[in-house]
Order: sequence, then C-alpha cells, then structure tokens
Amino acid sequence: MVKSIQNDTEIWQLVKEGDRAAFDQLYHQYASPVFAMVYKHLRNRSDAQDITQEVFLDIWEKRNAITIQSSLFNYLYTTARNRMLRYIRQNAFRPESLDFLRQLLDEQHLPQTYQDSYPESAIRSIESSIVDEIAGLPEQMKKVYRLSTETGMSIPEIANHLLISPYTVKNHLSKVRKRLRQTVSRLSSLFFALFVLLLITARLLSF
Repeated sequence: MVKSIQNDTEIWQLVKEGDRAAFDQLYHQYASPVFAMVYKHLRNRSDAQDITQEVFLDIWEKRNAITIQSSLFNYLYTTARNRMLRYIRQNAFRPESLDFLRQLLDEQHLPQTYQDSYPESAIRSIESSIVDEIAGLPEQMKKVYRLSTETGMSIPEIANHLLISPYTVKNHLSKVRKRLRQTVSRLSSLFFALFVLLLITARLLSF
C-alpha cells in the first residue's frame, strides 16, 4: 500500500494533469485502507463504500484546486473522516429508526393515533420523494441506477451493457446515492423537527 513520497508526488502531479491511469493507480492503492477506516466506524458496508467512492470522486473533480501539504494518504484519510462525520450528523435521526421515535411517543403518553400514524406517514412521504428524485435523474444516470438496483448487474456488466467505462458507472452510482441520501436527510430532519414540535406542544397543553 505504502509508496515513497516521491512516487506519491509523481502520481498526484499526473492526476492533477488529468491522467486517468494515474488516478486509477491512486484509487487501487488507497481505496482499501480508506474504506477500512470508514467501515471501522460506521459498521455499514454499503455506506462505507459510498463514502469511499465520494472521496475519490471529489478528489478527481477538484484535483486542480487541491493542494496537498502532507502525505497523499493523510489527505485522503482527513477527507474521508470529514465526510464520515458529516454523514453521522446527517443520519442521526434516520426515518427508519422507528424504535427511537416510538420510545419518545411512549414517554410522552401521546394519543395512540400519533404513535401509529407519524412514522409510517413520514416514510411514505420520503419514499414518494425518492421516486420523484429518481424520475428526474439524467437519462444515463437513471439507466445505470436501475440496472444496478432492478437487475442486480455488477459495475463491469453495466459498463459493457451501456458501452461506458466502469469508472463512469461508479461515478453515476455514487452521485445517485448522494442525491438520495440528501433527499432522505433533508426530509427526515424536517419530519423530526415537526415531530419534536408536536411533543413540545402536547407537553405544554398538558400543563
């Protein structure tokens, strides 16, 4: 995994110049340790893979603006750590965490109708928004996502089917997942804020 600083410097210089082969070498050299670090904290393979892909996608897209002061791995590690922390903050109250919501409801002794209706209605609203988000994707991105989720094709199979590079497939999947996570995070945060307001209002009315 570890190469000399000179080699890292040479690889990074080629990446900044737009050399895709150098970027592939960078990815193969450092993707596994970055993934291992993220997975160690999240314990969710899919989310750890997404964050790892986003780190390398980001470094490719912003390569001309990035200045690396220390080692290349330290930069990747710091970037992955920051993305992981942001992910944790954004997903602190996921809509699927129904046990947490129901525990709050039980503690507040709210009417059963609130306990039965809030989580499911919130999830239905989020699912509807996800469907709309997918429908609005660029055509090729939508095809890649559907081939991955509906047919179970692997990245190489999708690339061969659509006559595009595996990197393009990874890029599309990473962007789709990022957009969907943003949609879920935005809506779940809104629903949770409304839910807390409901709890506070009910508490005040009980005085």
